[in-house]
Amino acid sequence: MTVIEQILEGINKGRAMYDCVHGSLIRPDEKRSDSLNELCLGDNLAYMTDLTNRGLSGAFRLIYIDPPFFTRSSFNASVSVKDSSGSSHKVHHLAYDDKFDRSLEYYIENMTVRLLMMKDLLADDGLMWIHLDWHSSHYIKLVLDELMGEKNFVNEIIWQYKSGGSGKRHFARKHDTILVYSKTSGYRINVPKEKSYNRDRKPYRFRGVAEYKDEGGWYTLVNMKDVWSIDMVGRTSSERTGYATQKPLELMKRIIEASTDEGDLVGDFFCGSGSLPEAAHMLGRRWIACDSEELAAAMSRRRLRKAGADFRFTRLEEASPRNGRADIEVVSKDALSDGRTLYKCRLKDFVPDVDTGSIQMKDRVYVEEALKADRLQFADHVMIDPDYNGSFESRYIFDAAEDSMSFISDGNFAAVVVDRFGKEYPAEVINE
Repeated sequence: MTVIEQILEGINKGRAMYDCVHGSLIRPDEKRSDSLNELCLGDNLAYMTDLTNRGLSGAFRLIYIDPPFFTRSSFNASVSVKDSSGSSHKVHHLAYDDKFDRSLEYYIENMTVRLLMMKDLLADDGLMWIHLDWHSSHYIKLVLDELMGEKNFVNEIIWQYKSGGSGKRHFARKHDTILVYSKTSGYRINVPKEKSYNRDRKPYRFRGVAEYKDEGGWYTLVNMKDVWSIDMVGRTSSERTGYATQKPLELMKRIIEASTDEGDLVGDFFCGSGSLPEAAHMLGRRWIACDSEELAAAMSRRRLRKAGADFRFTRLEEASPRNGRADIEVVSKDALSDGRTLYKCRLKDFVPDVDTGSIQMKDRVYVEEALKADRLQFADHVMIDPDYNGSFESRYIFDAAEDSMSFISDGNFAAVVVDRFGKEYPAEVINE
């Protein structure tokens, strides 16, 4: 099939999949707008179906996604481990695959059904931002014109950056493309102003035109252009998580501020390392985020906890059984006046189930040495569900190295330990 035929076939199959999902939806009598921020580990199609069943159709003022780019490549993340001498070593391991070996048609089908679900969740005055690059932006532009309508195309944003590779047979590829679409003509957007320096940096003195001066010369303020120069997250940046495709907070903040007001609900259904939910937290927006990779969910939880965000973590399916082991010790428990108990716990022992096949060959010796030196260093954080009812839902997240993890429960709680690679281990709770 030609490229156009693959795109059309993919759209048709995606629509058919959407019709099947949409036909099985529950129709709530009223829309609900959850006030609690939420991070989910699981397939975003199933999760968006759940959100729709919860009455959140039309509730999102902003939906931003950074989906697979159809690069046919694998992407790594990195962690640091220490050997017996205390020396640190960087270990690179698989974060996710973007291979879509089956075909362009398969890629378009999977994107089509998800974009249609996002359209359902988007508010009538909301905006959808789809972050892509040269591999797939031209394909998805055609899909979005078909699904959202050509008249609802708002902008093509060029994010320009300095980092990245170059080649001898093409100009250096130093930008991504972000496609912006609305659901209706009644969308809201807050276009920020930027400096536009006068010719020769001298004043024009036009009547009615405000002019300003800084160290660069005279300038006016104009509506921001569609080419944004924002640095990528550098190797020495304080916000760097080690996730290969991490997007900068400055970029996320600009998108959020242009699309929403304080208190609005934003969504990211390919959230990666959690840049958008962290930016939403910083700007006072409510957020809902999802990713299908354990590592992405783990990195998002870690950075959101560090940022002081209050959120609920859920997963759509039970965690895969692990060969490792995690033991949580109850250090103390104090009865409270309301009949509940204040627990203090610590991680007593941890035996990780390390998949060396996902770690680069040159780094495997560092992992083996680190396991011998101190296997507890492979535990990253601990999640606690204080009201466990058979379905784990985390409300407390602690650094695994904390000596005293304090939380309140009626005694029916569960703990999950997460390792540095994002794997989860239901913990055995040992009472003092």
